[in-house]
Amino acid sequence: MKSESVAEITSRDIEAAIAAAGERFTVSAVMKQLSNGRSDVLRRRIERAVASGGNCFYDEKWHCRSRKDFFNGRSFLVTPDEWEISQGILFPGHRFVPFVHEGVFPSNVELKNVDGKNVQVKKLIAPLGRSFHYHILLGSEQIFDFMLADDPANESLKSGADRNDFVTLSVFDLADFYRENDFTFGDALLCTVEDHSGGVVSFRYLSGAERSAAGREKWIKAMDDAAEIVWRKFQDYLDIPEQLAWICYHAGDNAGEYGASLDEFIASSNKVQLRPEGDHAVLTVAGSGMDDSPSDDLLPEGLSLSANELDDPLKILANAGFPLTINEIDGFMLDAIYGRESSFDGVKSRIFGYQELDLKDDVQQAVLLNFLEERFETLMENYNRADDESKADLRSQIMEAVSRKLEYIAALSNLDRDPNESEHAKLHTLADIDVKLGEALKLINHPGFTPDEKELDRLTELIDDQLSRQEELFAD
Repeated sequence: MKSESVAEITSRDIEAAIAAAGERFTVSAVMKQLSNGRSDVLRRRIERAVASGGNCFYDEKWHCRSRKDFFNGRSFLVTPDEWEISQGILFPGHRFVPFVHEGVFPSNVELKNVDGKNVQVKKLIAPLGRSFHYHILLGSEQIFDFMLADDPANESLKSGADRNDFVTLSVFDLADFYRENDFTFGDALLCTVEDHSGGVVSFRYLSGAERSAAGREKWIKAMDDAAEIVWRKFQDYLDIPEQLAWICYHAGDNAGEYGASLDEFIASSNKVQLRPEGDHAVLTVAGSGMDDSPSDDLLPEGLSLSANELDDPLKILANAGFPLTINEIDGFMLDAIYGRESSFDGVKSRIFGYQELDLKDDVQQAVLLNFLEERFETLMENYNRADDESKADLRSQIMEAVSRKLEYIAALSNLDRDPNESEHAKLHTLADIDVKLGEALKLINHPGFTPDEKELDRLTELIDDQLSRQEELFAD
């Protein structure tokens, strides 16, 4: 179809031309189908149609590929945890969402075993705190919507939720599969997308012995590199499932096979971090400028400090020389609560112990202290010592490292000169350590996170590694 006048080409014409272009095409090819001439206006219209249609991936040169073509036949791993294995179940949660059409509801994915039989779905009633983390990559704004839609019994979530509240969720019944394969933690489901549009996924057993450390590292690095591309392209515009779909596209075949699951990727990535942003949650890339805490020029790259704003206590705090994330503030407070401190004055001494809080603006100081005191009271009212017991020591270790970081930054701030090259290098390394410890702290602080022994071992190893890096950094 060719049109005599670009002005006469309608949006419907453009959509029809894109649909007729096949699974792989270029914007230039679609232009030729629509017009004999060249038109920057028409090109931009086609590009917008491709980008907004949601059915295609595209690169910087507008080589386009349908999502169906990309994902059909593509394999990925799902790694059940020990509790799921012990219960004979698998939460669909976020495990399949990036690999199938966005219109496929998570628990409506058709999961087929090697015999081609559909895995049965059953209902599970479990505490919200137990179920939450299987859905975290749906995005904070989607999790409760999903749970409400999954079963009418979850209607009570509309009026608020507590980690001990019970929710009813659809889960895959894999009891026979786990038993027949003597399935243990570290083994995986090797899944293959059979029908992206219909949400059909087949799977087979993959022993942990077949999963090499090198393959895992290669896969995570490819995903890390792809995440940087996606972040540069979209920033925080996309929701998490869409970010993950684009990351998979840009990783492409570079990731190889038998690498890692999405759960393992988020837990092990050196670059990608899950960051809540109000009612929205996104995956950010370390050093992208989207870290929680603002700072001045003495702080690591990617942390920028804007002007004081009365409605942002974190900025007020950073301007006062205390560049802390909300997770670090909570960490200080929860550490104090675990130590049975019931007075806000004790928390203030932990946060401001090495340097006096001195704000010239009395209004800012009042706003900041009011914010901190209210947050402390909220955390203390909702604190569950029994659930926090196993995590408290790890949090305490992290907070010691945070205090050491603050002391170092304060020392640099008090110099009568700019930081030298060596000091800048230390700050950059400190930023990387801070990101990794921050992700662990976020998890530890979450009231719904009740780690088992394996999870504690993994967290301990991660934290020990970063604490050793910090110790070596300051020993130089």
